[in-house]
Amino acid sequence: MFFKKQTQMELEILEQPAVIGAFIEGLVENYVLKIDMPSKIQSIKIVASGSSYNCGLLGKRFFEDIAQIDTKIEFSGEFVCKNKQPEKDALYIFISQSGETYDTTLAAKKVKESGAMTLAIVNNENSTLWNLCDYKININAGKENSIAATKSFSASLCALYLCAVKIAQNNSKDVTPYLKNILDTRNKIENVLDLTLNIDKAAKFLSKYSAFPTVGQGVNYALARECALKIKETSYIDVNAYSMGEFVHGHVAILNKINTLIEIITSDFCEFEIKTLNKITNDYKPKSVVITDSEEDFGAGISVIIPYCEDMLVRVLSVVFVIQMLALKIALGLKRNVDKPHGLNKVVS
Repeated sequence: MFFKKQTQMELEILEQPAVIGAFIEGLVENYVLKIDMPSKIQSIKIVASGSSYNCGLLGKRFFEDIAQIDTKIEFSGEFVCKNKQPEKDALYIFISQSGETYDTTLAAKKVKESGAMTLAIVNNENSTLWNLCDYKININAGKENSIAATKSFSASLCALYLCAVKIAQNNSKDVTPYLKNILDTRNKIENVLDLTLNIDKAAKFLSKYSAFPTVGQGVNYALARECALKIKETSYIDVNAYSMGEFVHGHVAILNKINTLIEIITSDFCEFEIKTLNKITNDYKPKSVVITDSEEDFGAGISVIIPYCEDMLVRVLSVVFVIQMLALKIALGLKRNVDKPHGLNKVVS
């Protein structure tokens, strides 16, 4: 699928390596992180909505793996409606591109009034969320004209990664390997889309369906959620995401009617994932699209193969770029207006 005029969404997808590189370089100097955060944190609570929630799910993994700190995440709307008081020894992280997301700003006000610590990750310093929070990070992604979050998602993801490294550094852990790797992130992700195989082929195939599931395990479940959301927003296809293990507990029956799915499985897979995939394949024989950086044969109808990188952040960002481009190409094949999807606006106060 080729298209002549570049959409705002495509331009913003392609802009991401430069945005991420500049953001990281602005916060890392001589292996020191220039992030203003509390020095002592007992736990992390992430509160967000939409793509920002999916970003937070990935951040949860960063905090638990790198900083080894207990982390929970909650939808902003669910948080607002709870009667439970915020925990005073936790750091509450709020993610919002605009800094005006209605339910997220309400949640931040609730936490602020309780006296608990707050941190905002936003793309707008002149915003309600920025002014509300004690600590703040401007992702500096520039104006995002497309409704579907792309560069703001990736930059927020990097912000969460750096926060996890900062907490580990504050707790006297050796974070030198993380900082060495992150400084080379831009170079590693610069040509991911050019080197990835079969995005066009997968987009053309998936555009024939009105609904299908996406599945992934662990980090890849969060990516499956973001993949589903991007395709819904831009193509209006009914795509729903499932944890791979949970999918086989009843949900898999939809493959009796919809004989395709997207599977995200990367080189850090475990034996459980392979057994689950084999069960799905043997029982239903779906025409699957697999997004992977592995040379393993997963029995896919179409394998969208991403360049391999051992670094977790680069691996995640590579999948993010690919699912964004896949969503874009599906939408353009269906002649959707990707920059202004029907009925969608940023949900702000």
